[in-house]
Amino acid sequence: MIVPILRAQLLSMRPGSRRNLGVSILTAVVWYGFWCFVACWAGFYVAFADETTLRYALPIGLVGICFYWQAMPVLSASMGSALDLRKLLLYPIPHQELFLVEVLLRLITGLEMVMVLAGGALGLLANRAAGGWQALPRVAGAMLVFVAFNLLLSSGTRSLLERLLAKRKVRELVALLMALLWMGPRMLMMSGVKPKWLHAAGASVGAFGSPWSAAARALLPVQQEAGSVWLAWLSLCAWTLLAGWFGRSQFERNLRYDALAAQATSLKPVSGRAQFWRGALYRIPSLLWRDPLAAIVEKELRTLARSARFRMVFVMGFSFGLMVWLPTRNATHGGGFSRNFLTLVCVYAMTLIGQVTYWNCFGLDRSAALFYFAAPQPLWRVLLGKNIACLFFVYLETLVLSGITLALRMSFAPGQVAETLVVVTICAMYLMALGNISSVRYPRALSPERVGRGGGGGNRGQVLVMLLYPLLLLPVILAYVARYAFSSETAFLAVLAAAAAIGGMLYWLAMESAVQTAAAQRQNILQELCRDGGPVET
Repeated sequence: MIVPILRAQLLSMRPGSRRNLGVSILTAVVWYGFWCFVACWAGFYVAFADETTLRYALPIGLVGICFYWQAMPVLSASMGSALDLRKLLLYPIPHQELFLVEVLLRLITGLEMVMVLAGGALGLLANRAAGGWQALPRVAGAMLVFVAFNLLLSSGTRSLLERLLAKRKVRELVALLMALLWMGPRMLMMSGVKPKWLHAAGASVGAFGSPWSAAARALLPVQQEAGSVWLAWLSLCAWTLLAGWFGRSQFERNLRYDALAAQATSLKPVSGRAQFWRGALYRIPSLLWRDPLAAIVEKELRTLARSARFRMVFVMGFSFGLMVWLPTRNATHGGGFSRNFLTLVCVYAMTLIGQVTYWNCFGLDRSAALFYFAAPQPLWRVLLGKNIACLFFVYLETLVLSGITLALRMSFAPGQVAETLVVVTICAMYLMALGNISSVRYPRALSPERVGRGGGGGNRGQVLVMLLYPLLLLPVILAYVARYAFSSETAFLAVLAAAAAIGGMLYWLAMESAVQTAAAQRQNILQELCRDGGPVET
C-alpha cells in the first residue's frame, strides 16, 4: 500500500503549467547548495580534528543535529510533510504501513541533517584517529542507528505537537515557547553573557547514557575498553527502541484523535459590554469609508482576528522578532542598527505578518474567493480592502513594539515612533504592491486553524519574494544611506519623500497588473484555491 499512497501524492502534485519550473529549481539549488556547503565544512572539520577534539565536539554536533531535526519544522512555521489521516482511514490499510510512510516523510523533513551526517561520516573515514576506512562498517552502522533514532523521535514529536496545536489557546503558547527555546541560546551568545554552567553543560553532553554520547562513543571506539563500546551500542539501540515506542504510540493516538472536534469546543460566553466594544472596534471602517470597501475591511479584520494562524505570526512579530534583533542592538550599541532598532524590528514583524496576509491575500478565503469574482464590485476594491485591514494590524504591531521598547527602557528619540510609522507605511506600499501580484500569480489555499504550516504564496512565491526583497525596499534603504552619508535630516526626508512617491506609483501600477492577471487567470486562481491535496499534506 505504500507505493499507491506515494503515487497518489505525486499525481496530486503535478503542476498545471511549467512557467514556475525555473523558480522551483532555483529554490532547490540555493537551499540544498547551502547545506552541501555545511556538510563539506563538517567533513573537513572532522577529517582534520584530533582525537581529543572529536571526543568533545562530536556529541555536541550530534545534539545540534538532533535538535534541528525535531524542532526546526515547527520553528519555521511549517510542520513539514505528513499523512492526512482523514483521507486514509476510510481504506483498509494496516497501521504499521501508515506508520512506515510517516517515518519516511520524517526523512524528507530532515534531509538536510542527513547530508550533514554524511559529510561528518566521510570526515571520520578520512581521519586516521577514528580508524580510517577500516572503520567503515562501524561508522555506517552507528550513523544508520542514529538516523533511525531521529526519525522515530521526530515522528512522535510531530504527532504530539500536532495534537497540542489543534487545541484552542494552546497552539499559540506552544509556538511561542518553541521560539523562545530556539532564540534563548542565540541571545546569550550575541549578548556576550557567559554563564559558568555553559562549559559544564557542554561537557555533560558527552556524558555516558545519552543517545548522542552513545552514538559518539560508537563512532569513536579507539583506545577504549571493549565493555564501554558494547555499552555504547546497547545504549544507542535502547534509545532507538524507546523512540520507536514513542513514535508509534503517538501515531496511534493521532489515529484516534479528532482534531475538528477539539477545535469545535464551546467557547466561554462573552459579556455584553465586551461584545459591544468588540463590535464597535470592527465597525470603525464604516466611519472612514463607504460600503462595499468598509464591509471588506471589516470582514478581513474579523477573519484575521479569529484565525489561529494569524494570531501566531502576530505574536511572533513582537516576541520572536524582538529576540532576533535584540542581540544585534546590544552588539552595535550606538551604531546605526541601535539608533534604528525600532524601525528594523517593525519592518521584520510586518514581513512575518505578510506570510498569511498580503503575500497570499486570498489564501484564507479559499473557495469563498469565488464571491469576489462574481460580485459586482471591482476586484481592485477587494485588494485595497484587504491591504487596509493588513495595514491596521501592522500599525497595531508597531504600537505594541513601541510599548515594549519603552518598558525595556531602550533609549530612542521622541520622534522615533513617528518616523517608524512613516517608514513602515512606505515599506508597506512596496511590499503590498508585490504582494498583490503574488496573490494572483501564486495563490494557495490556507487553513486558518493550521498553525504549523507554511505561509502564503507557496514555496515558489516565497522564494521569489525573498530574492526581490532587498531590491524592493532599496528606495527606503537609500534614505538611511543619505542620512549617514550627509549627516543631514533634510537629505533623509527628501529621499524618503521620493521613496514614498515611487512607492505610490508602484502600488498603483501593481494593482492594475494584479487586476488584469486575475481577470486572465481567474479559472486557475479559483482552481488553486479550491484544490485539495493528496494523501500527504505539506
